[in-house]
Amino acid sequence: MKESLRKIITIASLAIALIVAVCAILFATNQEKFGGLFDVAFWILVCFIVLSLALWIFFGIISVIKKPKKALIALGIIAVVLIVAFVLAGGDSMPQEFLSRYETSEKTAKLIATACYTTYFALLAAVVLMIYVEISKAFKK
Repeated sequence: MKESLRKIITIASLAIALIVAVCAILFATNQEKFGGLFDVAFWILVCFIVLSLALWIFFGIISVIKKPKKALIALGIIAVVLIVAFVLAGGDSMPQEFLSRYETSEKTAKLIATACYTTYFALLAAVVLMIYVEISKAFKK
């Protein structure tokens, strides 16, 4: 993949993740005042996941053909992140009035929390990798 396309995808993904994170934080701080942000954050997150999966599958197929060992390592890392996020996610942390208001079960709340933790891990990894790349570029000069 060209470097410019990779940068555009990284910046767009980071921007979308930041928007979702801000909406989720505002919603968590004051559910009454920012109640509408839950729906916004949820649908942005759904679109983000669908787009990410589509890009991952498209570029993943190319990667598997060219470098199958690296593709399997990446798949393993993703699986570990999903498992850790699922373990950390607590479905019982949502208040009952929230669950009844949105007609959500504790199982669904756990999946939502897993998606949020996965997004946070991906955002953190993206920031750390961008900092690492910029620092390593500075030392190569």
